[in-house]
Amino acid sequence: MSKTSQKQTTTILLCTLLLFLSCKQTTTNTIPPNTNTTNTIPNRIELPQVKNKQWFIQHTHYAMEYDTAQRHAIWVAYVFHEDYNKKSTQRTDKWAFDPQIPKEYQSLKNKSQTYPAYDRGHLIASEDRVFSKSANEETFYFSNISPQLGWFNQQIWKNLEEKVRQWAKATDCDTLYVVTGGAINKGVEVIGKLPERNNVTIPKYYYKALIKRKGNTFHGIAFWLENKRHQTTKITHQHALTIRELEQKTKIDFFPNLKHVLPQNPNLEETVETKIDLTKWEL
Repeated sequence: MSKTSQKQTTTILLCTLLLFLSCKQTTTNTIPPNTNTTNTIPNRIELPQVKNKQWFIQHTHYAMEYDTAQRHAIWVAYVFHEDYNKKSTQRTDKWAFDPQIPKEYQSLKNKSQTYPAYDRGHLIASEDRVFSKSANEETFYFSNISPQLGWFNQQIWKNLEEKVRQWAKATDCDTLYVVTGGAINKGVEVIGKLPERNNVTIPKYYYKALIKRKGNTFHGIAFWLENKRHQTTKITHQHALTIRELEQKTKIDFFPNLKHVLPQNPNLEETVETKIDLTKWEL
């Protein structure tokens, strides 16, 4: 083989190798790491209808659906029962990136950042997961954090969180199902965004949807609170609405699996989501 032919062969081999490496590099990360690639959603009572299965995130002690464009959870769902009501640890303050969401989609760019003029407010509260250190640490993922005005976070939202824990420990409850979040759906008003904090959306409204269960008896209620300073810190019946009314505001189907719980009662979901018995919630 001549030297010219050898050079041509070498050039062809190098070009082929570079092309192979280039193709391999562009196809390995077509789906962001650590997202839900199985597209399987558990049929648990506390889980709302998932709209984007790729961004259904299951952590050990709560689940969420995440909006990468808004850098904010659409909802966070979790339960309370006897095991979760125990306390064996303190607040960890271990702020961290969510390991299941790429950093470029999270609401803060580094662990030391805060939101200018806003608190780093929890969706599932730190105090809701104090039965173990690792469970509490999960609540400090930035995907579970939202920009809340200080008064709102530290007063009325905190009082609602305390109410939720009281209901979970009441004698007429063996399991409490909770869905919570900041309203970021299309058509709902928001305060704006924080460009200096990765363009995270600032919700104008926050919500909770709750179902209290005792055996085969279920009661539902929901709450809708504006992210502002309120005239009172107390949670009353005036803050309450039906789950169905909250669904209309948020465009979220909150408890679709409820209809399958009691085969003898196919109207269970309809009943629980359209009625409130305030005596069951002491409001």
